[in-house]
Amino acid sequence: MNKRRLIAAFAALLGSASLHATEHILVASNRSNSLEEFSTSGTWLRTFATTGPYGPLALAQSPVTGEIFVTTTWASGPSAGQLTNKILRYAQNGHFNVDWDTFTIACGSCPTAQTQSLLFDSFGNLWVATAYGTDLGGQIYILKYLAANLKLPNPPAEPMPIKAKLFRGNQMAFNVSGDLCIASFIDGDVQCFDTSTGALTHDYYAEIHASSVGGIEPGGLAFDGNDRMYLTSIFTGQVVKEVNPGGPIVHLATLTSQLDGNLVLRGPNLYTSTYNVSPLTFSSPDPVYEVSSGSGTVTKFIDGTAAPGLGNDHIWGAYWMIFY
Repeated sequence: MNKRRLIAAFAALLGSASLHATEHILVASNRSNSLEEFSTSGTWLRTFATTGPYGPLALAQSPVTGEIFVTTTWASGPSAGQLTNKILRYAQNGHFNVDWDTFTIACGSCPTAQTQSLLFDSFGNLWVATAYGTDLGGQIYILKYLAANLKLPNPPAEPMPIKAKLFRGNQMAFNVSGDLCIASFIDGDVQCFDTSTGALTHDYYAEIHASSVGGIEPGGLAFDGNDRMYLTSIFTGQVVKEVNPGGPIVHLATLTSQLDGNLVLRGPNLYTSTYNVSPLTFSSPDPVYEVSSGSGTVTKFIDGTAAPGLGNDHIWGAYWMIFY
């Protein structure tokens, strides 16, 4: 068994264990500068932590230490809403207003060190993708941080980053072979890379653009155990899936709003959040949806109502969610 398949096997085992051990959900609430915690039935439990002067964006949990890592936007000032190169990290249990620090992504050869997507492999190594590439005359850089170095104030990235010729670095996910794949909504593409060599192993551009769905703008990305790909389409509000590896890609569901979050496959269901692009009001929290990966049935998994009866929802500006 080669290294990449070994990674995939470990990831599958980790996913199976997490499915049974998961007790909580975290959702990034960008406009309230907080991480909100829910039960696995979708009931709000508490504000897991605040994010200080930053708005939270993407979330990932270390399988080794349990720490939560978060990419960010600036929450105020002249750069409000813009991506940063700051990553927050929290202890597994979180605290409302303490217990977070930052480390800074440094990449002198990158067109920008602003980040969006991150994820862990099963060994506890952190992978971080820069957000902008071709539009700034460069490439998306996917940086690897060794698990042993993540305890350092500013851990160094490993040499020889993966480079993707894409405009945007949206969600990353491992496929069954252990390749690291990344979505790009502007390109209408998903590319996969060998994590050892950085070589491109698969490009889904032709398959995505041949789909009868049309206009797919990949943001959220997931693979099932049969290596079938699932995507969210950011501005069309669609969730699509491969019928078989290699296609075709078909429509699964349409949600009602912009899908700026990630896509999580857990058991038979997919989960994603919608982002309310209307002017922020206290009475318009954002929901998280559950979508059956088989039938496409849509359920509002985390849902809010007008203040003060917020129901289960305390999310304003929903981005990523994770089961942890």
